[in-house]
Amino acid sequence: MIKELKTSATRAKAKAGRPQEFSNRLIELLATIKVHFKMAYRFLEGFAKSFLIKFFPGLKLPTYSLICKRVATIELSSLPLSKGGTIVLDSTGMKVTGEGEWKVKIHGRGRPRKWVKVHIGIDIESQKIVAEVVTDSSIGDSKMTKPLLDQVSGKIKKVIADGGYDRSEAREEIRKKKAQALIPPPKNAKYRGSKNERDKAILEIHGLGNSREGRSLWGKLTGYNRRVLVEAAISRLKCLFGDRFCSKSIG
Repeated sequence: MIKELKTSATRAKAKAGRPQEFSNRLIELLATIKVHFKMAYRFLEGFAKSFLIKFFPGLKLPTYSLICKRVATIELSSLPLSKGGTIVLDSTGMKVTGEGEWKVKIHGRGRPRKWVKVHIGIDIESQKIVAEVVTDSSIGDSKMTKPLLDQVSGKIKKVIADGGYDRSEAREEIRKKKAQALIPPPKNAKYRGSKNERDKAILEIHGLGNSREGRSLWGKLTGYNRRVLVEAAISRLKCLFGDRFCSKSIG
């Protein structure tokens, strides 16, 4: 462990500039501590120098400014999809600037609030996040279908998503992956006679009465009701890390 956390001695010769002094593993560890304990970068530097040195004597640590720069360059490896091959897509909003809801309710809005959207895909078997994209809050869910599916490592057999993904572009990207789309059409959806997955879902829902109870029963029969697992994953994320980002940049 100490060898992995210590400075990396070399960098690819093809790259110009100063050799990389600190390993990605060390930067990931420091970033994990920062997020988990909600520390500022200056606080993180002092905490690491007073705490980690006791466990890893002789370990050289980066400054807070270097940690901030390196965190933006680290690419995390994606987790492989299980043999079941089912992925569930959804998105949630995260605040990056502005006052909290209580202050706005009591004293009114002072500064404009900015939100970003976190699009995720989870493996339905392991409930682990296997794909994620952060975008501006104005980006629709269906537009992020391709970027999410392209991140998945493994064979995708089924994609479960809510009505926000009921768009031709999203269904086409799922079809390109040779996967089955399990997306509920809206109540006023028209049967087009194309005999695709969408028309099949429309017939099944209408056969069950096209009511709230009928759509609920359709979800249980088809397995769509398991989409709640992605909402549980989002809830876990917000419980662990809060409902706002520390950084204002998306990239």
